[in-house]
Amino acid sequence: MGNGRALVIGGDRDRPWGRKSLSFGRAAESFQHKLVASFRSVRRSGLGAQSAQNGSPLYRALLLLPNELLVQILCELFVADILALRRASRALNELVTACGPALVRFWVKHKMGTLHTRLYPPPRTNEAHLQYLLAMRRRHIASIRLTRELATFVLKDTLRHTNQRQKQMWASVYEKMIPLVFGVGYFLEEHRRILLERDLGRIRPRSHIGYDICTTPGITNQERKILKKLDRPLRLHFFYMFCFILQVLMRKLRPPTYAGSVEKVFRGWHGKPACVEDIAFVLILGGVGAVAKLLACQNYSERRRLLHSFITRLSPHENVRWREHWRDVGVTSHALLDDIPCSSIGITQLDQIWTPLIVEGMSAQSMEFTQHEKDGYEDVVASRNFLNELMGYDILRGRPPDEDDSDDGGGNDM
Repeated sequence: MGNGRALVIGGDRDRPWGRKSLSFGRAAESFQHKLVASFRSVRRSGLGAQSAQNGSPLYRALLLLPNELLVQILCELFVADILALRRASRALNELVTACGPALVRFWVKHKMGTLHTRLYPPPRTNEAHLQYLLAMRRRHIASIRLTRELATFVLKDTLRHTNQRQKQMWASVYEKMIPLVFGVGYFLEEHRRILLERDLGRIRPRSHIGYDICTTPGITNQERKILKKLDRPLRLHFFYMFCFILQVLMRKLRPPTYAGSVEKVFRGWHGKPACVEDIAFVLILGGVGAVAKLLACQNYSERRRLLHSFITRLSPHENVRWREHWRDVGVTSHALLDDIPCSSIGITQLDQIWTPLIVEGMSAQSMEFTQHEKDGYEDVVASRNFLNELMGYDILRGRPPDEDDSDDGGGNDM
């Protein structure tokens, strides 16, 4: 899962498939007849004769391959190519769907890291479905996009006057940030799931309660269960990454400080910065995917418009396609979707997300973190220099962060 294009499914030519692959062989054999029948129907109808004539030899050659080899070919494709193959015809779509369990098993064994399988355990063999791969692909792409935007922020806003060596150091850290952003995405996704399960599906008098979003206190006990799934040595680094993402997001959702009053009016920057409630809304309900889209906007005005659009499109009173957007954030049950127009959904206050749990772990009697981590935590929070802690290197000064840093040059600039 290292490249930014798609999740790659590689091959395993030396591995025997065994008896279980015979079921997929029978499935592929049955689909051969469906494919041939579909082409014959095209010829009989007289429509698309040219495309059928051009495609027929290729399909026939494909169908002459052994059944196990057909599954092996699918395992060699990018996930994006598999999606394109599904759109080619109904028969191919059914073939890919039938091979879904084999694809999931191959991908989980050969291409997924321990972080991904631990946070999102793969389904059982008899319950494996291609949707698991597609969901993991979406999460992975969202993590890469957000990491890229964070890297762009550092290189353009912070490393504007640095040398090549420091930029090379940052390039190596870029790969280190991707799994941390993925872990933050998991935390926010589980946080959202808990809030929606808590507030949706309740019996309410529909004639009196309308759609409403409000802020609520933290859910420390539930967050503690989420945190236990994260790798113990990296739990604090996941939190630092969350703080760094939040820091960049809040900076990008306020007008540039260098602009004067006339320039702000001329460029449309006179609007108020985004409030903490709006930031908490997009952070929890949108996750890393929505944050990446916000940071990808070229200027402050575009980011504010996109933030307003994200908030309003979830409202049943302002958008006729609100059901589609709620499905994007994880609400798939028809019963829960019906309850949204008469629900009051609570969004955790921004300063109550994750932070109280870490503060609790930093107490003297807690054994959650080591003494070294507790000693360094106060310095990191005081300087807000999360980036240096993530990197293990002060990229703003070109030296290890544990050297003298009395003037705290870079942390307050971000």
